[in-house]
Amino acid sequence: MNDNAMAIITMAMWLLLPVLATVSVAAAPWTTDRHELFGVTVPRAAFDDTSLAGLRRYYSLAVGCFGGLSALTGFGVWRGFGLTAALWSAAISLVLITAFGFVWLQRCRREVIAVKAERGWKAVGDRRVAVIDDSLPKPLPLWCDLAYIAIIAATVIVGYAGYAGMPQYVPIHMNMVSAVDVWVGKSPWLIWLAPVFELVIAIVITVVHVAVLRAKRPVDPLQPQRSAWRHAVTSRAWSVCALLVGVAATLGVGLTLQLGLLGLVPLDAVGAAGMFAVVLAFAGCTVIAMFYGWNGFHPTNAENGADDETMPRDDDRYWYAGGFYFNPGDSAVWVPKRFGTGWTVNLARPSVWFGIVAFLALLAVGAFVLAML
Repeated sequence: MNDNAMAIITMAMWLLLPVLATVSVAAAPWTTDRHELFGVTVPRAAFDDTSLAGLRRYYSLAVGCFGGLSALTGFGVWRGFGLTAALWSAAISLVLITAFGFVWLQRCRREVIAVKAERGWKAVGDRRVAVIDDSLPKPLPLWCDLAYIAIIAATVIVGYAGYAGMPQYVPIHMNMVSAVDVWVGKSPWLIWLAPVFELVIAIVITVVHVAVLRAKRPVDPLQPQRSAWRHAVTSRAWSVCALLVGVAATLGVGLTLQLGLLGLVPLDAVGAAGMFAVVLAFAGCTVIAMFYGWNGFHPTNAENGADDETMPRDDDRYWYAGGFYFNPGDSAVWVPKRFGTGWTVNLARPSVWFGIVAFLALLAVGAFVLAML
């Protein structure tokens, strides 16, 4: 495969990301727990309320139109200004689509809050239940992440085995169209460049896996057994997706990079493999969100109790802008998101801030190492 073909494949995957992001953001109000609407606690009956259902459609249409325009813009930029400009356009579109969705979330959230106040929806007490059932489906165990250690070890072995044949000058960086723009002299330290990248990826994916295992498991007091089972199935799907993405990323960015440094594969294959892992992550998250919904409360499930006007609890006071959770009285670190699918963190826990600082420090160390090469 020639360099131009590889660049086009990489570009195609880049341009696919805004489409997947648009679908994911536009579907968020349809995949959320029925007790949450645009980050506001409401009765289940509100999910099928005519005016509020129209608000969901309005949000999805707005995000879909904005994302569609972004995709068309990216295509036009590619045809008019070339690959580099098109890839920058796609990267900027990812940020803009997310920001646009957040802005419209705030607008819709204000309307839901107004309707909630007008209709006097209030929780009576604070009903919570727990379900202990060993027969429930379980997420993949954490020891599955040992696969990353095997991949890192294989990458180190391949590096030392092929070091003698490493070119005297090695390409270590490509621009967005897979053209090499940084070269360094041959050095044993280069063997550890790919394993370091793999280690960072493995840490990030393992943290995601821990979130799946340790996150608070909300159970609907009105349907405890059914909601617990659905949440268990969804958590298992997330754990499988995380492992697949982690393996694809470590192999694609790590082992492929090592082979590229040794001159055994074209270095632009690294960019294509890395983009494949990113597309796989976006696609996996979108499929899980569309197929399972969040906590199993998918809009197509008629038995979810659409006519129920009760509110077992109301935690709105702990949520800011519909997406930021701060509750000093909650010992949980990971909690379900209120809008869309997945988890977020309890910003009131000191361990969360320690983790954020540690992650930023890890990124800084990685950037310093690259700068010293």
